[in-house]
Amino acid sequence: MQPGSATRDSYDVIIIGAGPAGTCAAYHLAGAGLRVLIIEKSIFPRRKVCGGGLTHRARLQLPFDIQPVVQRQVTWGFVCAAGRLIASVHGDGPIAYLIERASFDAYLLEKALEKGASCHFGERFQYSDGQGNEFTVRTDRENYLCRYLIGADGVHSRVARQNGLITNRVTSLAYEARLRLPQGEQQKFAETITFDFGTLLFGYGWIFPKHDHLNVGVFRSWPGRKTNKKHLLRFIDQHPALHLSDLIDIRAHPIPMGGEQRSLHKNNLLLVGDAANLADPWLGEGLYDALRSGRIAAEAIIQHASGSRENLSVFTELVNQTLIKPMHYAQRLSLLVHCFPTLNTRLLQRSPTLQGMIIDLLQGDRTHEQVWCEIKNHFPRLLMEILQGK
Repeated sequence: MQPGSATRDSYDVIIIGAGPAGTCAAYHLAGAGLRVLIIEKSIFPRRKVCGGGLTHRARLQLPFDIQPVVQRQVTWGFVCAAGRLIASVHGDGPIAYLIERASFDAYLLEKALEKGASCHFGERFQYSDGQGNEFTVRTDRENYLCRYLIGADGVHSRVARQNGLITNRVTSLAYEARLRLPQGEQQKFAETITFDFGTLLFGYGWIFPKHDHLNVGVFRSWPGRKTNKKHLLRFIDQHPALHLSDLIDIRAHPIPMGGEQRSLHKNNLLLVGDAANLADPWLGEGLYDALRSGRIAAEAIIQHASGSRENLSVFTELVNQTLIKPMHYAQRLSLLVHCFPTLNTRLLQRSPTLQGMIIDLLQGDRTHEQVWCEIKNHFPRLLMEILQGK
């Protein structure tokens, strides 16, 4: 099957799932002239449980303006411990863009459709059967043929499970609430994000302001330890301002704990985003990895379809090298922060150097590996900053 030569129910690429990873892949594939179909079980726009903090480095993965769906842009934030302010950190540019996933995901999908991709909403993937260079894809409505199949169907990926990929998947759990504060209190959070590393043992809490509410959540990154609803309610109740809020709703969602290098392809099938178990194992942030893996998948398929690549193993190699390897250092940072919370709190409170590292990490100017190496190599200097009160 050559790009563009598909019949009515035959496509170059079928993508299961219309989240950021799938639509990012579709955008680039359709832009290269391949015939792309996205199969999405939901009807858009649909609510997606997510904190809604898009880091600056994730923003850089998108080749188009996202301002229409950005609710707030922040350049500074608070680092707290159990509701107590430890440090205010400021960047010289955007740290994060605060979004609602329903509108953000719909916007990314719209961009992919503008490039020529198609999407079938409210249609559930059932199974696929690969024969040579062709897949038969069955949904609850129809059968399709395609040359390439991308599993972008989330942390419980049926595509991965059916094809024996990502076995023994490691996940954690995040709980989030939407809160409505009195107007006077709302303004205290209006232009900043908050990370609280003292509210939960082996985890943290966050506060992200949106147009008309706060998104508040908790996440635990320690292996074998998960958050629950009680942790979230305690964070809200103990916070000096949050306990005054009206609770709109509470939801939980699984977070893939990335870091293990595995095969993420099988012949002409690829996994991206949460389906590939890609998320920062320290903060649980997954939008960067979703967008980046979707783009890598598209580039690998375009190269293979043109004949410049013999197979798609380059996809697994690049994801393991550029996304999963850095997660090893994120895991080390997570262990360091959670094993020595008091020391790290004092370091962050008094060390402009460390504050700058965290800002650079969120902005994409430093990697987890660079931050880890700098902390390890310059730990005596960081301690001196504390002792000298700098």
